[in-house]
Amino acid sequence: MLPQRLSRVLRQILALTTWLAFGAAAASPAFAAGAARPGAHSPATQPAMKFVRYHGYRFAVPRSWPVIRLSRSPDTCVRFDLHAVYLGTPGANQNCPSWLVGTTEALLIAPGAPSAQRSSVEDPVARQIVTSAPGIRVTATFDTSPGLVGSILASARLSAPQVETSAPAIAAGSAAGAGTGEAVSARHEKAGPGVVFGHASPELPSVVANDVGLGFDACATPSAAYMRAWRLHSPYRAVGIYIGGSDRACDQQNLTPAWVRAEAAAGWRFVPMYVGPQASFSQLSDPARQAPAAAADAVADAQRLGFGPQTPLYYDMEAYPAGETGPALGFLSAWTNALHRLGYRSGVYSSSESGIADLAQVYRSGRFAMPDAIFDALWNGSKNVGDAVYRRGEWADRRRLHQFSGNVLETFGGDTIDIDQDYLDLALTAAGGTAQAAPGAILDDASTSVFYAGAGHHLWEESKSASGAWSAVNLGGDLTSPPSVVQTGRSDLAVFYRSTTGDLVVRRRSGSRWLPAQALPQMGYVTGPAAVAQPNGVIDVFWAGHYDRHLWHAQFNPGQGWSGPQPLLGSLASPPYPVESRGGLIQVFWEGTDRRLWRVARPIGGGWTAPQSLGMAPMGGPPHAVAQPDGEVDVFWRGAIPRSIWAAFIPAVSRVVGPVNLGGQVSGEPWPVIAAGVERVFFRSENGQLFELQRGRAGNWGAAERVGTIGHLTSAPFAATGASNAPLELFWTGAAARLWSATLTAPGGWRRPVDLGGVVQ
Repeated sequence: MLPQRLSRVLRQILALTTWLAFGAAAASPAFAAGAARPGAHSPATQPAMKFVRYHGYRFAVPRSWPVIRLSRSPDTCVRFDLHAVYLGTPGANQNCPSWLVGTTEALLIAPGAPSAQRSSVEDPVARQIVTSAPGIRVTATFDTSPGLVGSILASARLSAPQVETSAPAIAAGSAAGAGTGEAVSARHEKAGPGVVFGHASPELPSVVANDVGLGFDACATPSAAYMRAWRLHSPYRAVGIYIGGSDRACDQQNLTPAWVRAEAAAGWRFVPMYVGPQASFSQLSDPARQAPAAAADAVADAQRLGFGPQTPLYYDMEAYPAGETGPALGFLSAWTNALHRLGYRSGVYSSSESGIADLAQVYRSGRFAMPDAIFDALWNGSKNVGDAVYRRGEWADRRRLHQFSGNVLETFGGDTIDIDQDYLDLALTAAGGTAQAAPGAILDDASTSVFYAGAGHHLWEESKSASGAWSAVNLGGDLTSPPSVVQTGRSDLAVFYRSTTGDLVVRRRSGSRWLPAQALPQMGYVTGPAAVAQPNGVIDVFWAGHYDRHLWHAQFNPGQGWSGPQPLLGSLASPPYPVESRGGLIQVFWEGTDRRLWRVARPIGGGWTAPQSLGMAPMGGPPHAVAQPDGEVDVFWRGAIPRSIWAAFIPAVSRVVGPVNLGGQVSGEPWPVIAAGVERVFFRSENGQLFELQRGRAGNWGAAERVGTIGHLTSAPFAATGASNAPLELFWTGAAARLWSATLTAPGGWRRPVDLGGVVQ
């Protein structure tokens, strides 16, 4: 897109220049007779008409509009910024200029399903009409004359458009996992062996919008083949995509949920952009109303493509004159507020000389909501995120993008695209998420909650406030398994356990309020569940089957509810242990019936792998794992011979290393954790003492050392999960099965252990 201050007249000149070249092809077979440069039609003006036939339908269209048959020119750019009729299926790689913006009255008439039902929907926010009928599908855009498009459709005896607006699948607050849309069976039935319910693909985590390095954006989304060639041969690793908006000028033939998921799995990162009403076109007539409508439409578009909560969505506000500063700032502020209410992050793309300078000027004024990330169009050729309009601290901490060049033709792997060139320095973080299964969690405010089956086999919570005071709450229920807790928002939790009837049960906390327990009988009989969660609220729960010893999976998607059970196969001799790396890769480990270490994995954007044996036999107990910030996953277990700590190290981009004997004499299961900035493994010795292994800065492991301040343990220790720099909260049972806790704060050392009073059943 164009970053300079361009008036609408100048844009029309550019469009006219392109059109003259575009229209010069009128004599070619791609254009029907009578094509000419389009003019604007006012609602009161009825232009001279001609007839166009396609798949048995006859359309009356303005005589001046060119008719382009895409089968004869598959590389033609399907442009909605010029009056035209396009017939056929757009090519996979359209020859589109990168700077196109704006829409007018135009139609794409493509083949449709022979059995398609007659329907026609007008979206006034996107300024688009989509019409289906047997054998045909019409996509039409409009500027000021939707009635003209309606008359063209009526001339072919197609349905009259019904006005509908896109709505996000989730409401404000539900991204935190408050239970909106949960699909719960009303009948308390069991799923026997082989009964499989549907499962949905998870929403992509917001990390797919983080990157540091080169990116590009193109008006029309490239094909999968072009993306593959550019992934192999280009320096780019991020791609800007135009997900929607009333002024999105190019057809998006390739932009589908499957395309997004496949490119995410291939390693691409995304800059999702939305091109709505433009200040430069004097379209901001009511910013306070238009911006929330645009934000809701953008979120609906993002969700359709699979982008989950906390993903930044960038409003494309093209360069505008100084007289539009007030409306533009009001609109962008309302855009940011609306996206935040819907659970998404806000981004703004604009020219350094207009939108970016204006936002930077009012950054600390408090009068306007500031976007979470800024996308600066400054074509200075510098591959960085600097700009003189920024003051110190503005969008610091890796919240900037820079479009440093535009309208560039580049070829990689033999495939050429007209692009704008970008540099990204983005590492937006979101509250919530749990990287390894655990019965305790440390929240962002340093408060801690740990859960256990206590008196009466009820679910008990021991919580520690930020000030350090502990308190206990009986949450009821009837547990027959240890609980597993995940953090789904800044202060939101979800706790999973098995009930006496064998059901999977979830108990949620929204803020400080506990919601009623919810049974999920559709998952069948479960053994002890273990769960992890993404910051966007997607929860994955795993268990070993009751009728078999296979691995089973259920998933919660905000706005979609629960799906599952999904069989992941395998033969388990231990409970499963899931872990999720920062990049979104989930791995689930277990001890197989052959005493080997097994796993399944789901990469970001992909599906589950088949069970894979990693060897490491003979194991002497269940594995536990932890994810490093660089993507490496480390797995630990008690060996059979000798009974020491054994480990396997799984780097993000190389083969598995192991088994490695780390020493020690272990009773029970080892517990790895990254806390207070250090990776440690805790275990109970054979005489009940607490020991730890610690990994040094160089990656080497020291010898096992006793934690001298900790008394006698009657159970294996476990830690609460939290950020890698959070204090370490360790738990165990002592005499009479009473629950104890100790806190390690680097570099202050261990605090005195605390008897929490609860008795673990």
